[in-house]
Amino acid sequence: MHRSIIDLLICPVCGADVALTEDGRSCVCRGTRRHCFDLAKSGYLNLNPPTGGSGDERAAIRARTCFLEAGYYRPLADRIGEILCEISARDVLDAGCGEGYYTNLLSAGRRMLGIDLSKSGIEAAAKSAKAKGLSAGFAVSSLFTLPVRDGSLDAILNIFAPCAEGEFARALRDGGHLLLVGAGERHLMGLKQQIYEHAYENPGRADLPEGMTLLRRERLSYTVTVCGQEHIQALFSMTPYYWRTSPTDRAKLDPLETLETELDFDLFLYQSIKKGS
Repeated sequence: MHRSIIDLLICPVCGADVALTEDGRSCVCRGTRRHCFDLAKSGYLNLNPPTGGSGDERAAIRARTCFLEAGYYRPLADRIGEILCEISARDVLDAGCGEGYYTNLLSAGRRMLGIDLSKSGIEAAAKSAKAKGLSAGFAVSSLFTLPVRDGSLDAILNIFAPCAEGEFARALRDGGHLLLVGAGERHLMGLKQQIYEHAYENPGRADLPEGMTLLRRERLSYTVTVCGQEHIQALFSMTPYYWRTSPTDRAKLDPLETLETELDFDLFLYQSIKKGS
């Protein structure tokens, strides 16, 4: 992990600033106890307490990687990149980055940090960054106890992940931005129509911030044809429907070699309120 990204971090145990050791293999805090965290071979840090949960499992991460790398969500990634340019965001946190698809794709010219509770996801993200020579850094951590310094970030991305408003507000600079992405009303309607007798529209995100200023909301919607069983099953496994669908309904996807479905995203751009105002 690059030293410039280490500068954004704090010790998850005592909250002190941290620094990379001279050999670049460990991260040590400047507190009285000098807590030490070793970097994995792929370059990520595990800053999650031993009892802090584990996040997505390896099979789910592989499925997400398979689907996302095929480019179906690339228009969403491109639009997020455009917004980051519009707001001149240089120091960016991808909160709930999973396998790091967006983090790595948007890392050029930015100090980009991806955080997720899933060790498997962070490991996959760091390996991908290392293999592609990208600059993004990654750490295992909960979104609700971010190991980042107060007021250190220009922007936070929150893409299909829980919104930890209090922590986000703490970590953002005065006037910093939070970009949330959630499922639009028609998101994956084609997939749902293949599975369910009655496919309902999505209700939208219920965890929108209450203490930040909403600058704008926009919708990005388009139709894709998902090709092959591998990608169809990978898409299904990325959704919450995967866990609450009966085996009988799941099997309805098995004969399909192509699946046409809408991808419908809601994007919310918020600005943090200046501290002390």
